Amino acid sequence: MFKIKAPETFAASLTIRGQGREQKLDVVFNHLSRKAYSELLEAVSDGKKTIEDSVLMLLKSWKADAELSKETLAELDDQQPGALWAIVHGYSDALRVERKGN
Repeated sequence: MFKIKAPETFAASLTIRGQGREQKLDVVFNHLSRKAYSELLEAVSDGKKTIEDSVLMLLKSWKADAELSKETLAELDDQQPGALWAIVHGYSDALRVERKGN
């Protein structure tokens, strides 16, 4: 039976490219409704939330060499500028539902 309600979390594998390398980042995202996700992006745009806070809201967990925390995300942003936005955009891509060809 087709289920209308989305699962609370979902796994994704993101490819983060930069600084001459590609790295795979396995994550588990928290599901947000389209409205909640739009509000989150707007809050970042308006300066009401930091990108680190937003990524923490989106991620339940990740497989990285450091614990998921605001401090670690700030370090990631300092070491690999754009990586946090890659995670946010990866969420958007993973959230989108598409029809599988049949």
